[in-house]
Amino acid sequence: MNRFGYGPSFTFFSKKILSALNEGEVGSDSLLIPLSYWNQLNSIQKKALSKKLPFLLEKYTKYISSLNRLHWRAGKIKYNWGVGELKKMTIHVNTGVWAVLGALAAAHGVSRCFLFNYLLWLEEVGVGDSIVDTMNRGVPQFHKSYKMIWTLNLRKNQISRELFFEPNPIASEHSYFLPEPNF
Repeated sequence: MNRFGYGPSFTFFSKKILSALNEGEVGSDSLLIPLSYWNQLNSIQKKALSKKLPFLLEKYTKYISSLNRLHWRAGKIKYNWGVGELKKMTIHVNTGVWAVLGALAAAHGVSRCFLFNYLLWLEEVGVGDSIVDTMNRGVPQFHKSYKMIWTLNLRKNQISRELFFEPNPIASEHSYFLPEPNF
């Protein structure tokens, strides 16, 4: 028995939820954006905003993956507090897009809404123009796979969030097989 009275420790370790990443249908989800941002948009931009998430992820996922975490506390989620009034916006995306946004947000310790607004800000200030060719030249926009691990170590009183992705160009397992330069 473990200390919770549920039998041996790690009885539930092998329990896993597994489903298709893209289930083929588009779902409705909600995001909060600053009302001040919404009010700056014309009617065409407002309509286009609800379809922008997949394109923002395609452009910025590698960049977001490589950043230092957006929130420094692993045990808390950072929300859009302090930006004024928020507007609820409905978007229609497939589960794969929503899952990628969720994994990146969780790894950074921020909400999906916070990350969506951060992506909008990156786009507004033109970061995408400077990184798209550099980060995506000759390779797919997305990594092959992402893994977000949230570790709660009760004995050491520690919590951590880690994001792993493949291929990782910085820590490739095959990088040591490259031939030595011949000078």
